[in-house]
Order: sequence, then C-alpha cells, then structure tokens
Amino acid sequence: MKKVLIVQAEMKQYRASFFTKLNDALRQDEICLRVAYSIPEKLDGRNDNCDLPDSLGIRVKGYWILRSSMLYQPLLRQVADADLVIAQEANKHILNHLLVMLSILGLKRVALWGFGQNKDRERSEVSEWVRRRIVSKVDWYFAYTRGAVKALASNGVRQDRVTTVENSIDTREFAELIQGISNAELSTTKRQFGIEEDACIGLYCGMLSPDKGIDFLLDAAKLIRVQVPNFHVLIIGGGPEKERVMAVARSHPWIHCLGPKFGRQKAIFFKMADAFLLPGRVGLAILDAFAAELPLLTTSVPYHGPEVEYLEHGFNGLMVEHDVVAYASQVISLFTNDSLRLELIEGARDSGRKYSIDAMVSNFRLGILMCLGLTANNFAVAHTVQR
Repeated sequence: MKKVLIVQAEMKQYRASFFTKLNDALRQDEICLRVAYSIPEKLDGRNDNCDLPDSLGIRVKGYWILRSSMLYQPLLRQVADADLVIAQEANKHILNHLLVMLSILGLKRVALWGFGQNKDRERSEVSEWVRRRIVSKVDWYFAYTRGAVKALASNGVRQDRVTTVENSIDTREFAELIQGISNAELSTTKRQFGIEEDACIGLYCGMLSPDKGIDFLLDAAKLIRVQVPNFHVLIIGGGPEKERVMAVARSHPWIHCLGPKFGRQKAIFFKMADAFLLPGRVGLAILDAFAAELPLLTTSVPYHGPEVEYLEHGFNGLMVEHDVVAYASQVISLFTNDSLRLELIEGARDSGRKYSIDAMVSNFRLGILMCLGLTANNFAVAHTVQR
C-alpha cells in the first residue's frame, strides 16, 4: 500500500472536510493518507482551528524560531515512511527545504501545494527569488487555480507535472441550510431589524479588516442609499474594523453590524440578501456567495486571493475599478436592472455547482495517482492537468 503524507502548518475547520473526503477517495486506490499539522503559536480569535481523527491526522508540536519567522515541524520519521510528501509552498517552513533537497537527489517524491505566486505587498525579494527556484525542483505541484498554473509556467515548471486543484470548501451543508429557510422566517427577521419587505439588501461576510475594503464599502453604501432609498447593508464578521463599523451603524440605521454568525443564523442573512458586496480582497468567501446564489461585486485591487479567478464579470458577478463612485454605480445598476440581477444570480448558481469540494477531491486524487505513477479509474487526465 502506497503512503502519502500531506504537511500543513495548522488545521483549519474549512479544510477538515476536504481531507476526510480525500482520505475516503484514496482508500479506494489502496493509498494510505496521513495529514500532519501543528497548533498555531498564536491564536487569532477566529476559533477556526480543529483536529483530525487520529486515524487520519498527525498533530506535532511546531517550533517557531528566529522571532517566529520560521517554522520547524519534527516529521522526519513520517517523511521517511511516505512514498509521496505534499507540503504547503512556504519558504518559512524549514522542512520544505529538506524536502526539496531530497527531491533533487531522487531520494523522495515531493510535491508542493499553493498559489504558484506571491502577491503579498510586503513580500521579500530574496524570499521570492528562492520561491521561484524551488517550485521547479520538486516532482509535482498542486496549483490552487488555473491562474497559478500560468504563473508556474513562467517559473519554468513543467506543465505535465501540475494539477489544477480548483480550490474549494464544503458548502453543501450551508446551501442546504439556506434552502430550508422559509419566506415567513425571512419576513420575521426583516421586521426585527426594521428592514422593509421589498428592500434591496447587500451583504458582506468576512473578517472586518482593512484589506477587505470596509471603509470603502461604507462610503459606497451611503452613495447607494441616496439613489436606492430602500437599500440596506448587512455586515457579518468580527475584526479590527468592527468598532468603526458599529459607530457608523449607530448613525445609519439601515447599516446593520451583526457580528460573527454561524450555521443557520448566518444562512438566514445570506438568503435575505440580493448581492454579496466585497470591494476588497476576495478569497474563499466567493464560494459562500455562490452557494447562496448571490452575485459578488468587487473591485480590481492587486491583492485578491487566487479564488477571484472564479468571478466571471457579467456572468456570476461584477468587477469594477477601485473607485467608490464607480462601485456604488455598479451596485445601483444591479438593484435597478432586474434582467441583469437575474442573469447574475443564475451564473452564481452555476458556479456554485462547478467549484465544489467533490470536484477538488477528484482533482487532487488524480494528481496524487499521476505523481505516484498509478492508473486512475473513471477520471480523465485532461480535466485536471493543464498541458
């Protein structure tokens, strides 16, 4: 039986379902999967870390050194025992540099998993130089999106050794929660918040941090309200900008700062909304929007996450220049043009089916089988490998 080890710095709740499903899929191929991870040095208050069952997960102590700039995870025995090791692409992970050397020497089959590029505005040029050279030295690469594949090609990575993962999360339960909410319950909730039955509702859900464009959203919302008198905006989440949002909401009763919401409570507000408003950095939140059949409206900032590739302008959402007036005008157009709104809703629904956790598992499974030189059953290579 072949053994695969996936190394993560920490385990997030949104990844647990993926690893569980991937494990189930690989067992059909007689492959044993183990996922190693550590507890983060500092918790950020989101409470989104978790553990995997002992049959799948390996929790080891992580050692952060050099003022917490480098992470070492003692996994040498597990690495030696694995036929394939898949690690997050990160220069700060000391184990990765050993893995790359083992791959170069032909002593261990090694793959990286990541963005294929670094868009961090504060990235080190030296670190970026190292990253570009490392990615072409391993046996395989699991790229988050198709855009990552193009970036890897520019760094000399052979395209027949790249699998496009189509990074996703498990939104099935969330979609089912939304479908189970009745119109009567929506009406009751609207009355509780003083929202008109026929109101036009924009929703933001995520971390209340500067990179998400929270101030930008509040400024745009004020412009939208002038043109759309029954406009309301729901803001879900916590973070450093929460006090600022609450202060604005106190003087604008149509801005509702709801704090963090989970499960069915979160689903109620998603079903109540007409559009997902995220003028700043787009990441995995786009998948929640699609699960709720909400078009996403954003702006063309240079630091979006790779998942912004899932937004198709005019099909499942809209992207405009990073200008408050232009953004507000686009939202107003959405609320005043029924045909455009219905078209984008249909596109969001289609995208929700396309970018699923099951598709991601299938893609990842096939990449593992190809990297190990095994034959995959019932999957076409062309569906996941960009040549």
